[in-house]
Amino acid sequence: MFKKLSVIGLAVMISAVCIVAQDTQLRTAVSGQTYKIKGFVVSKENDTTFIIRDQTNVDTRIVVVPNASIKNNAFFGGDRYPVTALVRGVTLETEGIGSGDGSVSVNKVRFDKGNLMNAQAMDRIVTPVEDRVSASEQNAQRISGQIDELMAISNAAKGGAKAAQETADAAVAGVNETNKRISSMDDYVIQS
Repeated sequence: MFKKLSVIGLAVMISAVCIVAQDTQLRTAVSGQTYKIKGFVVSKENDTTFIIRDQTNVDTRIVVVPNASIKNNAFFGGDRYPVTALVRGVTLETEGIGSGDGSVSVNKVRFDKGNLMNAQAMDRIVTPVEDRVSASEQNAQRISGQIDELMAISNAAKGGAKAAQETADAAVAGVNETNKRISSMDDYVIQS
C-alpha cells in the first residue's frame, strides 16, 4: 500500500514539474556578460537572428555577428557554413556576449552535421505546409469578415423591410378610413 502511494505521489510530482517546465520564457541577456548556450532553434526571425531553447526550456534571442565562426563539430576543425544554412530544429552550441537589447551576439556556432542535414530536410517539408496553413487561415479570416458584413447587411435589410411594412400598413389604414368616409356619404336618408 505504501509503495502504491509513493509511486502515485512521485508520478504527481513529476507531472507537476513537467507542466511547469513547459512554460517558456525569453531570457534577457545582460550586456557584456559571456554566454555559452546549447539548445535547438525554435524560430528564425531573419537570416542572422534566431530564438533558441535550451535544456531548461528557456528561450534566448541570438544574433549571429557577420564574422562569426559557424562550423560543424569535426575532429579536424569541421566545415564552415554560411549563417543561412542554419534552420529551425538544428541543435546549436553557441558562444557570445550579451548586447544592450537583451539578445546575445554570437561569434561562435557549433553543431553536428547530421543534425543540420535532418533539420534542413524537415524545414524543406514543414515550411511549405506552414505557408499553406497560414494562407488558409488568412482566407478563413477574410471569409469570416465577409460573412459578418453580409449578416450586418441582412439585419439592416430586415430593419428596412419592417419599417416599409409598417409604412404600408399605415397607408392601407388611411385608405380604408378614407373609403369608409366616402362610403358613409352615400348612407343618408332624404327627408322631405
